[in-house]
Amino acid sequence: MPFNLDEFVASPSVEELDSLKKSEIVKVAKHYGIEFQPLMRKDEIKRYVLEYLVDESILPITVLETAITVPTDNTFELKRLEIEMNKEIRLKEMEEKGEREEREMQKVKEEREMQMQMQKEKEEREMQMQMQRVRVIKGSDPKIGLDTGGLFDVSST
Repeated sequence: MPFNLDEFVASPSVEELDSLKKSEIVKVAKHYGIEFQPLMRKDEIKRYVLEYLVDESILPITVLETAITVPTDNTFELKRLEIEMNKEIRLKEMEEKGEREEREMQKVKEEREMQMQMQKEKEEREMQMQMQRVRVIKGSDPKIGLDTGGLFDVSST
C-alpha cells in the first residue's frame, strides 16, 4: 500500500513509522518542519521524528524508550560488516601496493645490473684497445704479423 502522508499525520504510530522508507520519513520530517541533514541515515531522521512527536505530545514518551531498546533493523550488524569489508579492502590495497613496489624494486635492480654489465663490457673493450695500442707501440701487432723488436730500421728496406 502506498504511503499517504495525510493518513500518517492523522494517526501517527511507531509501527507505521518503522515500516516507512527513508524518502517517506523525510516527507514526514519536512511536514512537521523538523530540521535534519539530507545525508543522515534513515534511523537518525526517524529518531528526530519520534522525538518531535513525543515533544509535541502526539505520541507517549514510552515510544522513545521502546525505540531505544528495540532496534528495528540490523543497523549494527550492517555497520560491523561494512567496517570488516572496508578493512579487507584496505588490506588488499596494501598487498597490491606492496606487490607494485616489489616489482618496481626488481625492475630498478635489473636496470642496475644491466648498467653494471654494460659498464664492465665497456671497460673490457677499453682494456683490449689499450693492449692493442701498447703492442703497436712496442712493434708487435699479431694482426699485422710484424715484430720489429721495438725498433724500425729504415736502412733494411
